Amino acid sequence: MIGAALVRRRKAVLIAVLVGAAVFAWGLKDLGLGFKVDGFFRSSVPELQRAMEHYAEDGYEPPDRLLLFAWAEDDPVSPGALERLRSFAEVCDRHELVDSITTLANARVPGQLRSDPAAVAASSTFRQLLVSKRGDAVGGMVVLRADWRQEGLSALCVDLREQVEGRGKQLHLCGLPYHTMVSRQLVKSDMAKFLPIGTAVAAVLLFWLVPHWVLALLALTIVPLTLVSTLGVMGFCGVEITMLTSTLPTLLLCMSVADGLHMVGRFLEERGRDGDAKAAAARTFAAMFTPCLLTSLTTIVGFASLLRADLVDLGYLGGFAAIGMGFAFLYTMLLLPPAMSFVESSVGRRVADPAGLIVGAAQRLQRVRPMVWVCGAVLVAFLGGFSASKLETDHRITADLWPDSDIMQQLRFFEDRFVGIVPAEIVVETERGFGEREREQLAQFVRDLEGVPGVSRTLSIADLLADGLSPMLLGALQTTDLLPAGMLGDDGKRARILVFRGDLGTQSWRRFAAAVEQHSQQLDGMTARLAGLQMVGTAQILSMTADLRNSFLGSVFVIFVLVWLQCRRFGLAVVAMFSCLVPMLFVLGMMVWFEINLRPLTVISFCVALGLMVDDTIHMATRWREERRAGVGPDESVQRTLATAGRPVVITTLILLVGFGTILGSGFRGTHTFGLLVDLSLLGALLSALILLPAMLRILRRDAAPGRASG
Repeated sequence: MIGAALVRRRKAVLIAVLVGAAVFAWGLKDLGLGFKVDGFFRSSVPELQRAMEHYAEDGYEPPDRLLLFAWAEDDPVSPGALERLRSFAEVCDRHELVDSITTLANARVPGQLRSDPAAVAASSTFRQLLVSKRGDAVGGMVVLRADWRQEGLSALCVDLREQVEGRGKQLHLCGLPYHTMVSRQLVKSDMAKFLPIGTAVAAVLLFWLVPHWVLALLALTIVPLTLVSTLGVMGFCGVEITMLTSTLPTLLLCMSVADGLHMVGRFLEERGRDGDAKAAAARTFAAMFTPCLLTSLTTIVGFASLLRADLVDLGYLGGFAAIGMGFAFLYTMLLLPPAMSFVESSVGRRVADPAGLIVGAAQRLQRVRPMVWVCGAVLVAFLGGFSASKLETDHRITADLWPDSDIMQQLRFFEDRFVGIVPAEIVVETERGFGEREREQLAQFVRDLEGVPGVSRTLSIADLLADGLSPMLLGALQTTDLLPAGMLGDDGKRARILVFRGDLGTQSWRRFAAAVEQHSQQLDGMTARLAGLQMVGTAQILSMTADLRNSFLGSVFVIFVLVWLQCRRFGLAVVAMFSCLVPMLFVLGMMVWFEINLRPLTVISFCVALGLMVDDTIHMATRWREERRAGVGPDESVQRTLATAGRPVVITTLILLVGFGTILGSGFRGTHTFGLLVDLSLLGALLSALILLPAMLRILRRDAAPGRASG
């Protein structure tokens, strides 16, 4: 009824759909492209909120404003080296985003009116910060203003490189601001390069595999309509594109075209019966509405479950991905039937048909006894699950960068010679202030911390006192903002310790946190707690990975229930889910061989792959059930299902394989890993949908009478 009504009013419906899309697209003008990462540091968890309070209460400088630099020098305290450092500082002073710069040429030993560069280099306060451990390089710290922008930092880095290289040296930059800037640039570059390339390649393949170019164009039209509508809604809501939500266009690109291809395939089949395009379009809507609704609901539910995540950006990703899939369903069902009803021309001829060859091979493979395939799948699932049990959840800031990339080489240069670039923060509090007894305990505490594996050094008021600064001057220097890194709180009862560590990952962080807890128990009358950006960021990454994992597992359960309700048969639902989980377990096992850890981007790839797998499974199972209800025998119904629903499954998978294959050449390792895991999952899903699922369907209904096949 609805399909016939859409076809009867096809012109009005098409105009209404396009006007609606244009209205949503109007929000694109308000869409921000900030690629911010500050969402990782906003949390509703009281413990994490408290971990950030010291920045506002005591004016401590957050480490995300610390730009580190270094270059090789045979004699760091020579006049030539000092002159190069002064020229470097002059370039920094010309940029408004620079708040301060500390080098061997302008630093002073705390508590001393005058101190030469050699004394500064040997001081406890500046050890391993301004001169390398081996004495073969100079370095320093640039503190950026709180409102620094990527464009300004990029310009500063260019000017600094030109200045240093003009004096015959090679500049090495690192630190959280620099890493953030480079990561943003790589992600933007991937979006600008691979999204159009992937779309173009997928479109070419689509026009080749779909035997009618108009129908191929109609199926492809769903993608841009979904993208502009979803991003337009983001603009209306005032939500910017961030590092995390930047994956949204790729998600929608790959997931919005699948149902359209199944609609096109069914339309050609229906039109082949009587040649009436209008009637075929109406019948296509009636036949495909329920399976398309189910495939969309399973994906929407999976993404919507992320709305419960504490991480704001993850909630945005899940929410707008769910909205996008809703748009994809609406455009597929409202646009395609009316538009296809105009298509009355004959199907074209292809020189070669890889989809047909693959479907034909799958049909021939069904001559093998089905238990052979089922037993093989059980073995693959067991081996994959066994290997997957060895997977670890571990994330490093630089995990998404190639080891031989320029930024990683710069990081290694600095960390090999100076300190780790990821400073942890510890807040030490005492009710009486830092008297002699408290200062002695603090000095012992930092010595214990510097013995923890992975710690380069610490920086605290203990270093100032070791350099001869009078305890009486601590308060005065804090009041005048002359203490490096704001080491003492305004009331003199709270001190911060910076612990310079390498980018060692979340598992190493847990061991470090345990060591801090152990050593803090030795303090008497004082408390020590982890705080700051690294603590919050690590907690958010772990929470994000757990949220994604729980969302994935929850999606499996919800999808199982929905498939069960649709098929009205428990056994069929079990068969459908098992055919999806086998390739997932296989890829999880492969991750161990490729040494890929569980982290947010890898879990997102499985969420995407699961959605695509379930779509294919639902369409195959629904078509098989339709054939059985028509009285077709068990083996013949499988062959017909492969010949009809199998072809869109193959076309969809081939298009996505090629599309994701284009990003394997990305300069951003995270993008490459994402594409690799999705491609492996899709390849496994294709084999499962064409071989394993039909084999299990043959076993499931071999003894059932055709008249009772509906269950």
